[in-house]
Amino acid sequence: MKKNLFPILPSTKNVIGILGGGQLGKMTAMAATKLGFKTYLYCPKGDNPAEEVVSKVYHGSWSDLEKIDRFASNVVCVTSEFENVPSPVLDRISKITYVFPNAKVFKNAQNRDREKKLATQAGFKVPKWYKVNKFKDFEKYSKKLNFHAILKTNSLGYDGKGQGIINSEKNLQKIWDDINSKDCVLEQKINFNRELSILYAKSADESECFFPISENVHENGILRKTIAPAFVDARTLNKIKKLTKNFAKIINLTGLLTIEMFQLDDENILFNEIAPRPHNSFHWTIEGCKNSQFDILIQSICGHKIKDETSSGLWEMQNILGEEVNILHQLSSDEKINCHIYGKKEIKEGRKMGHYTKKIN
Repeated sequence: MKKNLFPILPSTKNVIGILGGGQLGKMTAMAATKLGFKTYLYCPKGDNPAEEVVSKVYHGSWSDLEKIDRFASNVVCVTSEFENVPSPVLDRISKITYVFPNAKVFKNAQNRDREKKLATQAGFKVPKWYKVNKFKDFEKYSKKLNFHAILKTNSLGYDGKGQGIINSEKNLQKIWDDINSKDCVLEQKINFNRELSILYAKSADESECFFPISENVHENGILRKTIAPAFVDARTLNKIKKLTKNFAKIINLTGLLTIEMFQLDDENILFNEIAPRPHNSFHWTIEGCKNSQFDILIQSICGHKIKDETSSGLWEMQNILGEEVNILHQLSSDEKINCHIYGKKEIKEGRKMGHYTKKIN
């Protein structure tokens, strides 16, 4: 990395590129604007709320190499709002400009088997799991896990999609047929006490930042609520931070890394999954910290000095899902609530239409 280019400061030439037009891209662009930067967006045509807040939009597919090259040539660095941008695209962009996090980070995050192997390498305990590509293996390994498991597509699954829960030896064929993929992982189902997530950032200038840990509640595979900061005893917290930094070092991180974990009744921590980007469970940082996760992302990829963030109190974040966006007037009487509506045009059941935060104390 040519560190003499850092820190990158706002200018007419120093435009930040964002891949993906969803709400994370939108909030990233808003943070960049607050810090004085212009942003350009690359995304396929569609329902893209980020288009409302950027200076320029490049519409194109992930195979439109000529347009991708043009986009990359007009920005000083690029980040992505989601991990499923094809890694060859990221490799191509990195030959023209900086990409943070790097293509290797996203490639590993795109496949559950890769991230589990990296987690083990970093020192995390990982639930038992098996790579599955045919029904006979699915049957065999389900039996090994006492029919207490979750079948997941190895890639592209999110918010509970691409998953099937195994509770008995019945319906295995239907679960296999419904998932409709020959690239799967079968994971041991964990009876955990709570789910935690940690957010770590590494700047291009080598400085680093931890945010307070979040505690998450899911419904139907979708994050429903986050409370932060979560209480974690000092010994466990130090261990989690050490393992997270190990993981970040292995993948040569610049940018953000969220790690979701299960905490068991005996206080042991098990790895669940990573997200090398802003994460839903840290939206509370917009109001709850001096610098939000989006602010720190922009500062990191531009090589600014960052440091640990602290919370201004105890915060709750709730997702606004589907039709709930139409009954927001019920929240308007509460002055403590901070509403963020993403501006998506199409309402779907379970779709994240926005979120709100509230300071508890």
